[in-house]
Formats: sequence, C-alpha cells, structure tokens
Amino acid sequence: MIVPKSSFPVFIVKDLDAAKSFYTENLGFDLVFSGDWYIHLASKSGVQVGFLLPDQPTQPPIFQKPYLGEGVIFSLEVEDADAVFAMAKSKGLKIVLELRSEDWGQRHFCIQDPNGLHLDIVQSFEPTKEYRSDYFYFVTLECDIKC
Repeated sequence: MIVPKSSFPVFIVKDLDAAKSFYTENLGFDLVFSGDWYIHLASKSGVQVGFLLPDQPTQPPIFQKPYLGEGVIFSLEVEDADAVFAMAKSKGLKIVLELRSEDWGQRHFCIQDPNGLHLDIVQSFEPTKEYRSDYFYFVTLECDIKC
C-alpha cells in the first residue's frame, strides 16, 4: 500500500511569472523553489503547489502538455469565505462564481488565475440534514457525542 506523507498538484502552465505573482501576492504562498522551468510554492499552513513550463526536454512526454483551462478545480479551504471574497473583489481578481452557500456544507466562490486555473475558495460548515449522512465523520462525531 502507498502511504503518502504529503500531496501537491503540479500544473503545467505557460507563464511561471504570472503564477508566482498571483499566488504570492493574493493567496499568501511563499516561493520555496524557483528554477527556469519549475516553481514550487507553499503556504504557512502547509498547502503546496507546483507550476511547470510545458515542453521541457528534461521531462517525460506525459509532463509536457500545458493546462488548457478545463477539467481541474484547485480548492483552497479558508476560515472566512466572506472576508476572502471581499478581498478578492477589492483586488480585482477574476471572480468566475459569486459567493454562495451550498446545502452540502460549503460557502464558496471561484476565481481564475492568470493561467486559466479555477480556484474554489471554500469555507466548510455543517451541512443540512439531507447531506449529513453523506459525511462519515458526522456519523462518528454524533455517536461519540450523543450515543
């Protein structure tokens, strides 16, 4: 069995400088590695993300095609989605889904980064009764507390 000790996505994008600026200036990430064709960022809470330029001769063919803007959502959980939404609006970030609350236990909105990646900025809260049984941890917590 594979037992991961951490995880991070790597997105193959055309503009590393735009990625670096966007994530460090707007999302609080720090640059932890910076090469000519790859950068790696980490937040103070431990969230990591990498960005790789396409068509790098040192990389195998499966790592060479650029991200085309579809089929991936990079979710970032925050403490206060309303406050982060206000900040995103004040900075003029590209908001592609307005702030909303979902019955399954999320208050969220989506922004798009300069390379076309969609970021879902999420605050979790207790879901409605309809969705509560879909979460394994709610059943465990309820039994631990009430049973």
